[in-house]
Amino acid sequence: MDDGAKSSAGLKLCTNIFSEKEVLFLCNILNIKFNLEANIQSAGNKLNKQYIIYIPKTSMTNLTKIVEPYIHPSMKYKLNGYL
Repeated sequence: MDDGAKSSAGLKLCTNIFSEKEVLFLCNILNIKFNLEANIQSAGNKLNKQYIIYIPKTSMTNLTKIVEPYIHPSMKYKLNGYL
């Protein structure tokens, strides 16, 4: 719950430790299984390639319905406006 942050009107998941292939795999699972529009974004530089998952505003209502029952109260601010 702590490896993510509100970003614009969406949410970014800090998957920096994973390879590009692994992050693409995670995005595909989120898209197919949970019907979330999940995109991969570059978060590093040319020497230190890192990737994050971005979930845009269009998927935030759906994401909130999925995760809300499991979110610790101290982390609910990350879903501010969607609860």
